Amino acid sequence: MTREAELPNLTNEQLDTLRRFALLELTVPEMLRSLAGVFEVDFQSRQQPDSDLVQRRTASGHFRMPEPGIVITRDHIANALDLKRAGLISERDLVHWATILLQDDAYVLDPGDEDLIAEWLNDISLNLNAN
Repeated sequence: MTREAELPNLTNEQLDTLRRFALLELTVPEMLRSLAGVFEVDFQSRQQPDSDLVQRRTASGHFRMPEPGIVITRDHIANALDLKRAGLISERDLVHWATILLQDDAYVLDPGDEDLIAEWLNDISLNLNAN
């Protein structure tokens, strides 16, 4: 296991990529290309015999956590839902966005609304259809 002190810092370009992704200005593939080697995500769906569809979502970062982290606010969620309502992103895009915000340690939830934001992101990530 690598100690955090041995991990690289994110570059200014990588931090900008994460900020732009939080605003849904970049797609997941665009974000992952920019963060190749420092951040990976895997969205898997498999049908189990005699059971429901099983979804497994994992993310791993290979970077030192930025200080301060990128703060996710109610405005980020409102923007994402507006984009979905306007048909500019799919439900799958919304699910993957919320999942990444929850799993990427570069993001932190606004301390003033942490519980509400966590609840919304979890609801989007777990209860909407990513297929």
